[in-house]
Amino acid sequence: MADGTGGRYVVTIDAGSGSCRALVFDEHAVLRGLVQEEWTYRQAPNAPGGLDFDTTAGWQQVCECVQGALAQAEIDPGQVAAVTATSMREGFVLWDEAGNEIWGVPNVDARAGAEAEELIAEGLAEPIFRRGGDWTSLAASARMRWVERNDPDVFARAKHLTMLGDWVLTRLSGEYVTDPSLGSSSGLFDLASRQWSQETASDLHLGSILPRVAESGTVFGEVTAEAAKATGLKAGTPVVAGGADTQLGLLGGGAVDGTTYGLVGGTFWLTAAVVNEPLVDPGIRLRTLCHAVPDRWMIEGVGFVHGLSTRWVRDGLLRAVDPAISLEEGYIRLDAQAKDIPAGSNGLKYLGSNVMNARSWKHGPTSLVGINPFDIDGTGLGAVFRAVLEEGAYVARGHFEVLKEVVPGPVEEMLFVGGPSVSSLWSQIIADVLGVPVRVPHVKEATCVGAAYCALVGAGVYADVGEAVRAQKTGSTTFEPDADDVEAYNEHYPAWRKLYDHVLTAADEGLATHMWRGAGA
Repeated sequence: MADGTGGRYVVTIDAGSGSCRALVFDEHAVLRGLVQEEWTYRQAPNAPGGLDFDTTAGWQQVCECVQGALAQAEIDPGQVAAVTATSMREGFVLWDEAGNEIWGVPNVDARAGAEAEELIAEGLAEPIFRRGGDWTSLAASARMRWVERNDPDVFARAKHLTMLGDWVLTRLSGEYVTDPSLGSSSGLFDLASRQWSQETASDLHLGSILPRVAESGTVFGEVTAEAAKATGLKAGTPVVAGGADTQLGLLGGGAVDGTTYGLVGGTFWLTAAVVNEPLVDPGIRLRTLCHAVPDRWMIEGVGFVHGLSTRWVRDGLLRAVDPAISLEEGYIRLDAQAKDIPAGSNGLKYLGSNVMNARSWKHGPTSLVGINPFDIDGTGLGAVFRAVLEEGAYVARGHFEVLKEVVPGPVEEMLFVGGPSVSSLWSQIIADVLGVPVRVPHVKEATCVGAAYCALVGAGVYADVGEAVRAQKTGSTTFEPDADDVEAYNEHYPAWRKLYDHVLTAADEGLATHMWRGAGA
């Protein structure tokens, strides 16, 4: 348990989809400093759909964020008891024998379509899925085959593979380690053992490049003198295994015991169930990964760009007219306008993200259908924004319905964490669309709070992440479904699904451009 002596802090580094952040927490997991820098990806030359992660620029931004967060928290580096990292899943970095990064990709890299199709045709994709819980769409299997086929020099030189959060920790410590939650997002794991699958590694000719595995919260190294000089941390500070962003977001929201359903909102939305066995969807629609708690797993559906969709309405419509409106005020105004629009947005439907189908994962062109020039008030800005909020809930419902097929037992509530959970309107819409209570913990930065729990375990403040979660006195707000709106959404949701299928067919027939297609789709 926390000893209450004060003076101890931990640093978490978040390598997210759109930015790097460094956060300082005290020993009670209270945020004391946060600095963020956005980063961009480079289009990969001679690799359609390929995006490269710039490790040199990325590390510089990590260092600047850590320096800034320490200064903002006004603490001495010697007061930092541990440092850890979290990141987007699936992205990874290859290193040579001398410890130099030689290749890196973010999670949305889609260059390996032909290689994914090869794995499927050769009969390797399905056994890899059964062992590791992930199809070829975003997994390292197809990407590593792409490297082998298209950049054999890099493939030959590669001596280590780390996920992006692990890359940060390797830069800090010089050690090559992953935790099960991040490592399993590669698709190269054996879920049951929570270790790398030797069969998969052999099938993909990966040799011994996969790092050792340590459970979240384990101290495995310390900050080197070189990293200390670059970041402002103290040399010798313990470096702790962190985890994947979604799993740590659920951990930050309290998902450690029993079967828990959770929704993690952000740029991408994850509708998940935390379970006590490595359940794999027999229909190969959803994906399964290890949770950040030992002997726990998570099965999830991924919704695309919901956070970017709300940002598009705010910045591309509202603030484009009046740039003086602040970012935070923009969402407050849009919520106020959308609140007065009835369930179903007066027939307006936003089509952004498809419900996940891992075996053939693709998204149609982002569209707005149902704008009525004879009803400007009814299908104006408020309805547009509400339709975007409803679309996020519709995608979550699609994933929720599959989860209920795969996961045994009743559903009592849906945990909702992440930036979008601050919206009472969105939380209520989700409760109405799903037809279950939605509980929103009073936790800001849930993913990084989850990472802070890992660091506090490494610092000796708590014995394990379960104790760290249970020690918090976090309140919550529960949104109960409204019976009338539940009935309305039970009519609107099937219509949205059918309309999305038509838009997807249009893209399949070449009449429009897919927003995104996974490798092998």
